[in-house]
Amino acid sequence: FTATMRAERPEPGTVVAALGQLHTAGVAVDWQAFYAETGARRVDLPTYAFQRESYWLDTLDYWREAWAGAFTGAADIASAGLDPADHPLLGAVVTSPESDGVVLAGRLSSRTQAWLTDHQVLGNVVFPGTGFVEMAIRAGDQVGCEVLEELTLQAPLVLPESGVAVRVSVGAADESGRRAVSVHSRSEDVDAPWVCHATGLLAPGVTEQPAAASEWPPAGAVPVDIGSLYADLAEAGITYGPVFQGLKTAWRRGDDVFAEVALPESVQEEADRFGIHPALLDACLHAIGLTSVIGEEAALPFSWAGVTLHATGAQAVRVQVTTVGSDAVSIAVADHTGAPVASVESLTVRTIPAGGLDAAGSRQAAPLFRLSWTPIGGASPATAPTDPAEVVVVRGEPGVSADAVRGATHAVLSALQSWPGEESPADAVLAVVTSGAVGLPGENVTDLAGAAVWGLVRSAQSENLGRILLVDTDDSVDLATVLATGEPQVVVRDGVIYAARLVRVPAATAETEPVTSFSAEGTVLVTGGTGMLGRMVARHLVVEHGVRRLLLTSRSASAESAADLIGELADLGAEVSVVACDVAERDALAALLAGVDVSAVVHMAGVLDDGVIGSLTPERVDRVLRPKVDAALNLHELTRDRGLSAFVLFSSASGVFGTPGQGSYAAANAFLDALAAHRRAGGLTAQSLAWGLWDTQGGMGGELTAVERQRLSRTGVEPLSAEQGLDLFDAACASDAAAVVPIRLNLTALAAAGSEAPALLGGLVRRPARRSAAGLPAAAAQLAERLAPLSEADRVAALLDIVRTQAAAVLGHAGAEAIEPDRAFGELGFDSLSAVEFRNALNAQVGLRLPASLVFDYPNALAVAEYIAAEVVGADSRRTAVAATVGSVDEPLAIVGMACRYPGGV
Repeated sequence: FTATMRAERPEPGTVVAALGQLHTAGVAVDWQAFYAETGARRVDLPTYAFQRESYWLDTLDYWREAWAGAFTGAADIASAGLDPADHPLLGAVVTSPESDGVVLAGRLSSRTQAWLTDHQVLGNVVFPGTGFVEMAIRAGDQVGCEVLEELTLQAPLVLPESGVAVRVSVGAADESGRRAVSVHSRSEDVDAPWVCHATGLLAPGVTEQPAAASEWPPAGAVPVDIGSLYADLAEAGITYGPVFQGLKTAWRRGDDVFAEVALPESVQEEADRFGIHPALLDACLHAIGLTSVIGEEAALPFSWAGVTLHATGAQAVRVQVTTVGSDAVSIAVADHTGAPVASVESLTVRTIPAGGLDAAGSRQAAPLFRLSWTPIGGASPATAPTDPAEVVVVRGEPGVSADAVRGATHAVLSALQSWPGEESPADAVLAVVTSGAVGLPGENVTDLAGAAVWGLVRSAQSENLGRILLVDTDDSVDLATVLATGEPQVVVRDGVIYAARLVRVPAATAETEPVTSFSAEGTVLVTGGTGMLGRMVARHLVVEHGVRRLLLTSRSASAESAADLIGELADLGAEVSVVACDVAERDALAALLAGVDVSAVVHMAGVLDDGVIGSLTPERVDRVLRPKVDAALNLHELTRDRGLSAFVLFSSASGVFGTPGQGSYAAANAFLDALAAHRRAGGLTAQSLAWGLWDTQGGMGGELTAVERQRLSRTGVEPLSAEQGLDLFDAACASDAAAVVPIRLNLTALAAAGSEAPALLGGLVRRPARRSAAGLPAAAAQLAERLAPLSEADRVAALLDIVRTQAAAVLGHAGAEAIEPDRAFGELGFDSLSAVEFRNALNAQVGLRLPASLVFDYPNALAVAEYIAAEVVGADSRRTAVAATVGSVDEPLAIVGMACRYPGGV
């Protein structure tokens, strides 16, 4: 079945349908073998019938990715105006109309090219150097250059699970016919920088083919025991899986090594699609380990010279490796008859740098961002619309206290919960105005309570799209002008309006001096240090930053509960103390700090209490603020005079993005971001890291349900692995920004989505901005035009499709059929947050401003469709209430009305 799928390359939907037929027909499918053979992601098989879509979606994702990468059909490439590359690693060829240069494009992923996971260096899946050779040779064939004259590897390519895009660029020919060639990769983010992995030269003409070897093994060659070769390589840091363990037998004669190498059966059928399979050529290089070129240290290919491919599709070969220098060899590869397959005049190897792969510049650019304020042109007051229907002004007092933060957030929460009032028009806007709660470059954040308000209101904005405006102003521009910009968050200074945009933080170079540093002298205090994330950071501080004394605290910490961590770090030369302390209690923290020489602080403590704005109470808000705001202020004040080398606050991207349902958490973390800027302005060290989601068990991200993770994914947020997160921690330390946003954003998916990207991401998601023509909003006008000629029943049916589709997407179902028209939303699994997301999605589809209480006012999909039909077309398409005649009953009939409200305020 798998072989048929690969050979015929059907559409993803065809694959899923075929799998479904097998499953429905009761055919016994060996799913373990299927996953192993295709490299598809492993998922748990469904337990309940209504959960089957989770499996099929996963399979569809796999095959869609596979067909977009290694198995892309020529017809799909041609329809995009490209030429097919007909290569497992490269999907398309782009030729330049102005020169004879070409670019070959492809995508590498361990999901679709599962054999790549068998090549690991220091625990990382690393694309083999022989793969760069294979791609360069294919590029040479495209332009008539059969010899890879030279290829030098600039940086290893560590493959993330999500995959990378690759480009092989070939320049114009010089007078001798030679062409420059280079190989670059980029993460799936379309705006990520390209990383150069290899550069070299291609040359025309085939060198004289070596004569076929007549005797094998050669006379005088002595067998070599290779039984422990792969175990020894693994101990040195290079781990080869079955696909790459191709060295079978070896002999030695003087400085020459002779070997037999073969691909395993699992990948032999793919060999004829390559010039020479990278795993086969890589296994040929393993014989170098039997020469005097490599000592005790692990080594990787570095520079190739004179590489020529004489024959393609080899599955098993004979190899001769000859030492030609202290760190170089020549290689001759032949088939079982002795006929030449490939030859390498010289291959130079290099040991792995002491700093590991990072020192070789292997990693993709870290997705590190920061909040920036971009000047925009505003409308003049004369052409501006009316002022906001309601204005809430927040004026902070000099200085800061936790009570002031609570007071401000409570007051604004009350205003948000009463907005909009019954008398408010549909297009009314609430403006929340602060002064000094946001700082432009060089400015101090003077109103820290107002900064917390910004976090709270950002969440309210995401729950009520287009209804709330955030302004930090010096009153040099009136609100009508600000409102006319259409921006949800602005700063006004000296008559200039600035809009919020997320921008990239430039990657640090090897010469960059870390702004945030951790000295081996003194003690680093880590609050929340005994949780899963705290343990990882503590370990990282010891291993990567040289910290030798750690003080880990949490409210319920004990040395016994962290004995394993204490022992592990002690083995690494660090002294670790674990103390129970509520850092939000000022006296308790002061007593703890009195006897400790604290040189740096990492504040990680925090709690969640999620809920949409309408469900929050002052008590719920305070519970979340306390471990963030109170504790951070205590740490700030009690360490102010200690000359700390680092004061790192673990914040959350919710404070920057305003995540729906996390108003309290957004407020607390926006305060931390502002506190870091406030400390910097006062000459103190500080940095706030507004983290995206970590994909770790035991942390806050580990508590998310599958539906909640899908909701985040739809906003473009992808989880960070532990390795990615710690890499970003180091990248942040090297940045001089007071507040950074370490987060994985799938900007490609956001750009491809039909809905408009948030204004905050306007500088990252490239999409032409065009206004709608005057009159009805575009979506509403188009929908009204589409529905006008239909009968009342057909209108409702058409809208019901839209409603069911959006409901299914919000609840994580595969399609609209999962939403029964008459089934109550509550029974389908809607909660307050999914209700808000559903309402916002429908607003975007139909161009209306539907009420936040939509799923409570209209209990099922059919009722919502009927309501929208009436609103869009203007006809009374609502279901008519019918009074039922009740016969005699044996007991009194009680009718209880629960929070019902008819449209129109009746």
